[in-house]
Amino acid sequence: MKNNKTKLYAKALAEVLTGPAFASRDARASAGDEKKIINNFLNLLTKSGQEKKAKEILSLAENIVLEKQGKRKIVFETARKMTASQKKMVENFAKEGDLIKEKINSELIAGIKIIINNSKQFDASLKSKLQKIF
Repeated sequence: MKNNKTKLYAKALAEVLTGPAFASRDARASAGDEKKIINNFLNLLTKSGQEKKAKEILSLAENIVLEKQGKRKIVFETARKMTASQKKMVENFAKEGDLIKEKINSELIAGIKIIINNSKQFDASLKSKLQKIF
């Protein structure tokens, strides 16, 4: 279970990144401002002794921002790097604006594992099929 402080930091960061003042700026300014906000936020975490949780907090904040924007985070895990045709095929699964990440996980042996918003998943890997057999 996530620490309440961790959730509060993530919610606070997400609010700043999706708040009205931030949303009203143009895309170029937003990218620079976003980097500045995150750097300031990381400094705050360091001062409060929470820097060890920074990765977890940023991940939670990312999920909150995507949810508010009606977008999804989709992770495609494969045993090896995907070819261009495989990438095109799996990207058809995503909607415009979704955050797509590729992850190589050699333990899968073969196949693919699709994880949506860190919770829903479709596992068509050889590893999962072998585990079901044995």
